[in-house]
Amino acid sequence: SLTLRGLTLVNGRSAGSSGVVYANGAGDVEIIDSEVRDCSAGDNGGVVSAYGSGTVSIIGSTMTSCSAYNGGVVYAWYSGAVSISGSNVSGCSAGYNGGVVYASDGGAVSIIDSDVRDCSADNYDGGVVYAYHSESLSIA
Repeated sequence: SLTLRGLTLVNGRSAGSSGVVYANGAGDVEIIDSEVRDCSAGDNGGVVSAYGSGTVSIIGSTMTSCSAYNGGVVYAWYSGAVSISGSNVSGCSAGYNGGVVYASDGGAVSIIDSDVRDCSADNYDGGVVYAYHSESLSIA
């Protein structure tokens, strides 16, 4: 498991997957009380890419102007639940699917008590969430 708490992360970049955290067959990823801005990936997950990993949780954090081809903030494939709670997300985008979250063949996706603004999927589906074969989706 990996927990990032109380951090400011700026300009994380990857030509491949994940501008900040790449989790492949790993445990849970938590970003708590942190500010992440201007992070990007040429492929998947502007902030977090999780492949066959545990849950991804973003709690009480601010994500601004993060981008990727799929999943402007989180890309989760065959992974656990994806949760964004008590957070602010703005100006995040995907070139293809899931301006904020791209989740495929995994756990539940939830965005709870969060402010999500000006996010987009430029060429296909899910300006905020693209969920394919996920357990459930809730936005409240």
